[in-house]
Amino acid sequence: MIVIIDIGISNIGSIKNALDYLGIKNKVSRSEIDLKNAKKVIFPGNGNFGKAMKLIKKYSLDSILNEEIINKKKPFLGICLGYQIMLKKSEESKNIDGLGWINGKVKRFKKTKKFKVPHVGWNNIKFNKMKLVDNIPNNSKFYFDHSYYTEINETKSKYGVTNHSVDFRSVYTFNNIFGCQPHPEKSQKFGLQMIKNFCELC
Repeated sequence: MIVIIDIGISNIGSIKNALDYLGIKNKVSRSEIDLKNAKKVIFPGNGNFGKAMKLIKKYSLDSILNEEIINKKKPFLGICLGYQIMLKKSEESKNIDGLGWINGKVKRFKKTKKFKVPHVGWNNIKFNKMKLVDNIPNNSKFYFDHSYYTEINETKSKYGVTNHSVDFRSVYTFNNIFGCQPHPEKSQKFGLQMIKNFCELC
C-alpha cells in the first residue's frame, strides 16, 4: 500500500484520484502505524515551506520519516512542495530548516519581462535515463505551478532539468528518494506514467 501524507495543507485529492485511476492501493494518512506499514510514501505539494515544516514537526513526522525513509530506505516521492522540503533550506522561510535529506536549498525565481513568477503552465523536462521516467520521451512537457526552485549540490544523483529563467532540477532521484517539481497528477499521460513508475519500484 502507498501512503499519501496529509498534513492539512496539501492538495491530496488529485494525487489520490490518479492512484485510484491507475488501480493502485493507497491511503491518505499521517499516522505512524500507516507509515510503518506502507510500502512507499508520497508527499504531495501545495503551500508554504515554513508552514509545512511546522506541521511536520507538530505531528512528529520528521522523526517517523527519518526512520522509515532514511534508515529503512523506503521509497519516497515528494511532489512540488513535497520535493522542496527534502532540502536543507528555503528562501521562502529562511529561519526554518527543511528535512535535510538532500544537500541544497530552495530559491525564488527572479521575475523578468520574459519569465513570470510564479512559473505556471506546461514546460519541458530534459533528462537522462532513470527509473522514474521509464517509458516517457525525453523533453516531454509537464504541468508546473511554483515560485521557488531547487538548487542541489549532490554529485551522485540523477535528475532532469527544466528552464524558467534558470536551469533547475525538476525531476530528481537519489537512492530511494525521488522528487518531482511539476505535478505529475495534473500532467496527463506522461504524469500518470511517472506515478506508475514510482509505484512499481522495488
